[in-house]
Amino acid sequence: MSAVADRVLSIAKPEAPSSNGVWVPLVGGLWVLANVGLAALGIYIDWPILCAFLAGLMNGSLLSVIAVATASERLQAGTTGLLGGLSLSALRSDGSMVWKAMQSVHGFVDTLFSVLGIELDERMHHALEQEALYMIWTIVFVVLASLVAEWVRSSRAQTDRER
Repeated sequence: MSAVADRVLSIAKPEAPSSNGVWVPLVGGLWVLANVGLAALGIYIDWPILCAFLAGLMNGSLLSVIAVATASERLQAGTTGLLGGLSLSALRSDGSMVWKAMQSVHGFVDTLFSVLGIELDERMHHALEQEALYMIWTIVFVVLASLVAEWVRSSRAQTDRER
């Protein structure tokens, strides 16, 4: 009986639940609210490019920290190539891939709202589309810049180790 009692007593008791379960959804919700708030502020004060740039800078910084901290070197190199190609797609004469994606989302949202019987002001809808596009381009450039900076830093560190 004492062997069983010792075994039961030696099993670690579960710890209190992690506070991450509470903070992660809260921070995610605040992140979404910050994006919506900046987009609304940009439309309200009639400075959509500045507010979209700030939102894209915030989003790109967050995503680049995640990409640099968690991604392997191969994934970082692949992402750098993908984002570099994505930004060069804007130079084509038939329009960029991101712009076409925004137009597809715009068409989908228009169809969805018309089916639901909700009528939107097309100027507001166009302004939101433009702000989202500016945010996406800012995110692409911030993440690309951070991945390139991380690649340069790791290359220099490897060169210094070889010396």
